[in-house]
Amino acid sequence: MEVERDQHISPPSLMAKTIPIIDLSNLDEELVAHAVVKGSEEWGIFHVVNHGIPMDLIQRLKDVGTQFFELPETEKKAVAKQDGSKDFEGYTTNLKYVKGEVWTENLFHRIWPPTCINFDYWPKNPPQYRYY
Repeated sequence: MEVERDQHISPPSLMAKTIPIIDLSNLDEELVAHAVVKGSEEWGIFHVVNHGIPMDLIQRLKDVGTQFFELPETEKKAVAKQDGSKDFEGYTTNLKYVKGEVWTENLFHRIWPPTCINFDYWPKNPPQYRYY
C-alpha cells in the first residue's frame, strides 16, 4: 500500500532537521506571527506556503536571479554594496573560494515601501530583472 503525505507537512523523524514551514492560509495572525519569530530565532529562515504568489512568477524570479548570478563578476560588481556602507543593498560576496568558485553571493534590495526602492542597486542585466 502506498500513502501520499501532504507535501507541506514534514514527517516526524525529519521535523527537527528541516526548516520551519509557515502556512499563510492560517487565519490566526498571532499563530503565524509566532511561527515567523520562532523560525527566525531558531533557524534564521523559514519556508512560506499558501502565500498566493503564482508559481509562474516565482519561477520567472528564480530564472532571472540565476541569470544575474551567471554574469561576469565585473557586471555584478556594478551594483555592489559600497565598502563601509551601513546600507544592506547591493551585490556582495564573501570572497571565499572553494575549487575556484565563489562560496556565496547575495543581491539585496529594498522593495517596500516603493518610495524606498533605489534602482542604483538593481542590475541592468538581465534586462527583465527590473520588471518582476
